[in-house]
Amino acid sequence: MSTYKVKATKTTTGMQVSAGTRGFEITFDEPGSTNTGMNPVEILLTSFGACQAITATELARKRNFDLQAFWVNISGDLGRENVGNDDKRYKFTEIRYTPHLRSDESEEDIKKFLADVARKCPVENTLAYGTKFVEDGFVVED
Repeated sequence: MSTYKVKATKTTTGMQVSAGTRGFEITFDEPGSTNTGMNPVEILLTSFGACQAITATELARKRNFDLQAFWVNISGDLGRENVGNDDKRYKFTEIRYTPHLRSDESEEDIKKFLADVARKCPVENTLAYGTKFVEDGFVVED
């Protein structure tokens, strides 16, 4: 098992948040604020697409699968959904995606390859099968 750590910090500008790990930073924002970055749900969908592309690239390399190009179009419906005991939460109710690729492989081999990409993509697995969330207390800073 691998543990990943990131830090997300509210900036002093609008709804903007700066997040980083390993020396890399990304800016989150909302269209109704300063609109200087994608919002968190857009980045969630983007993370899924990036994971699909990275997984496909590595799987193709390992299998000597002809993958000349790969991209994913993704859309998701955000809405309120009952998660139990009449507790309605705002969440993605459905995420749809269409992988696109250029390859000289057969259609049958491409279908098998894409099924393996889906099975091995950790972001897809997290979204599809859920994960345990643990709030680790809180800290009041001076």
